[in-house]
Amino acid sequence: MLSSPVQKARQLRGEATVIGVTLDFIVDTAANANTISAQVAGPTVQGGLELQQVGSLSGVVGAAGAFGGTSPTYSLGVAELADLPKEERIPFISGLTASALPIAAPAAAGLLGVSFLNSFPGGVEFVWGSGGVPPSITFFGDSAGTAASRAELSAVKVTSLAGSCLPTVPLRINGVVVNALLDTGSPITVLNKAAATLVGLEEGSGAAETSNPLASFAAGVKSRVKSAQAVARGDVLTVGGLHGPVQLTRTQSAVAMSLGDSASFGNDLRPYVGDLPGLALLDGLGASAGPAVVLGTDVLRRRPRMIYTAHEVFV
Repeated sequence: MLSSPVQKARQLRGEATVIGVTLDFIVDTAANANTISAQVAGPTVQGGLELQQVGSLSGVVGAAGAFGGTSPTYSLGVAELADLPKEERIPFISGLTASALPIAAPAAAGLLGVSFLNSFPGGVEFVWGSGGVPPSITFFGDSAGTAASRAELSAVKVTSLAGSCLPTVPLRINGVVVNALLDTGSPITVLNKAAATLVGLEEGSGAAETSNPLASFAAGVKSRVKSAQAVARGDVLTVGGLHGPVQLTRTQSAVAMSLGDSASFGNDLRPYVGDLPGLALLDGLGASAGPAVVLGTDVLRRRPRMIYTAHEVFV
């Protein structure tokens, strides 16, 4: 729950009914800055919170790619965790800022990025929710709070990308190690074509060409029907990019994935293949690109929990 500067001023004037507003943010390890919807940050007459602009930011990147230009940065005021009972709420963090971008977060008011997560020295624990255990996220000021959990998990080194400081991890796919962007903001895992080839995944072949117009028409109809069925099954996804829609195709063959030698995610995973814009952060776009992967929560959730720190991730 946020109490914006405007709301805080009203509270100081004695307007007791002004108690802030509850907003949902996506916790995203693949965003190097906090973001907020421009509409949410804007004037109250347009339905916004009339947040105070405190500067501007350029060089913002995320799984959707790099955002060009400079974006206004706003103060979010004092924030509380709104899932707690009202009587138990205390100021969780202050001095938090967020930048308004063309694509903030389609399913939420904004993103809390890696700079936010790295401000917790003890790490951030993601419990995905399974076996009757509800999903949760816990922020730790020191490592003592996660010592017991870390002892039960496998540690994997995190390497920060130069410039963006986004976390990458060595993901083992079918026994082959590929550099992967750790992305808690992505519900899917995506390989570029070079990574798919490296780990033994073949692209689907197209229909054979024919000079018979009637046969060609029939083949076209059949192809469109198959495409529609693939979309309905979720085997083909179209996602937004900075320069238009991008199509991702789920692999036909299952693969095995793990972090390190002991943190297995299983051997029945079917990730997607395509030019997700965020792969550019790993130099993973284009015909000459090397292998690269965006590791999303569809795979991460195969382990009960994850503890993220700036230098290691425990799964």
